[in-house]
Amino acid sequence: MRIGIDLVEHKDIMYKDERFIKRVLSSQEFEIYSSFTNFSRRVEYLASRFACKEAIIKCFPEKESINFCEISILNKKNGAPYALIYNEEVELQISLSHTDNYSVAIAILPSSDDDLE
Repeated sequence: MRIGIDLVEHKDIMYKDERFIKRVLSSQEFEIYSSFTNFSRRVEYLASRFACKEAIIKCFPEKESINFCEISILNKKNGAPYALIYNEEVELQISLSHTDNYSVAIAILPSSDDDLE
């Protein structure tokens, strides 16, 4: 199994421009982000997605590069987060959490039979 974790301090991304935001968020996420009117909620959302994408990328060290905007962190109806990479759901366990100042994410990629060979 592979594990990735990342922590983001909200002040580090609080005043990033729209160009940065569009490099981090997928089009689906940007639509959700744009619907928030509360500044703190926007920061929390952006920070948690950034942290989660960093954690996911750490689970795939053999990949040369996955662009942040090619990963979508969405929520099921029950609120549970799930990940899409290149618009396909991947078998990852992810968890996001935040305080007023920090967002943290963890991603766990279960081992596959290929990893055992």
